[in-house]
Amino acid sequence: MAFYFGILKEPRGLIRLLQFIFAIFAFATACNGSSYLYIKKGSDDKAVSISWSYPYKLQDTQININFNATQKPLSSSNGIKPSAEFFVFTGVTSMLLSLAFLVLYVVTDRLYRYDERIPIIDFILIIIWAIFWIAGSSAWAQGVSSIRSQTSFNYVYTLVPECAVDPKCEENESGTYANITVSVIFGFLNFLLWLGSMWFVYKETKFFKSQTAQQYPQQNNFTNISGPNMQQQQQQQPQTRVPGTMG
Repeated sequence: MAFYFGILKEPRGLIRLLQFIFAIFAFATACNGSSYLYIKKGSDDKAVSISWSYPYKLQDTQININFNATQKPLSSSNGIKPSAEFFVFTGVTSMLLSLAFLVLYVVTDRLYRYDERIPIIDFILIIIWAIFWIAGSSAWAQGVSSIRSQTSFNYVYTLVPECAVDPKCEENESGTYANITVSVIFGFLNFLLWLGSMWFVYKETKFFKSQTAQQYPQQNNFTNISGPNMQQQQQQQPQTRVPGTMG
């Protein structure tokens, strides 16, 4: 069995490789988006503390009020959790799917080119996962916005009435939202990659090939028609005699 690694130099194979890499970046940054918030009250640097991580179940996340040893839920709903899990699901399945088709391109290149069913299946899956990426990235972008607002100092401050009593609470230390923000960017980049690969896979389907085959015979027919006509016209043209010649 001959392996065709030249597919990695073609747009169809190169985009599949990029899809594999970018999918890993997308779900990895989404899963590693843990962060925290420490609030200071008087001399206590961690009078109020809170931390959260994937899958961002803010309803189950507790605000630790350390100066009176009590806890309060951070949110009343887990609306962010489904969007985070769907985004990660899309990333993981995209990684596996792109890897599977990349191996298929390399191992069975001739079968892919001559079996009409495989390119059609490939094209349909690309459409489905492109929809997954735009839907998942949009929902996750809204989820990231909700995480930023519901874990901010100003929001947590309103949930702890004791913070308004002297000495008042002040923000001491907080983590960043870099990972989850970057994951949204990778999500939309993945959508563009899957959208762009549609054209190159469509060119391998029988629909594109049949259209191309219909165009070329028409051009050949025009060529064949014009050829004999030109020959007949040349034969019908009267031959002029050159002075001093016989015939």
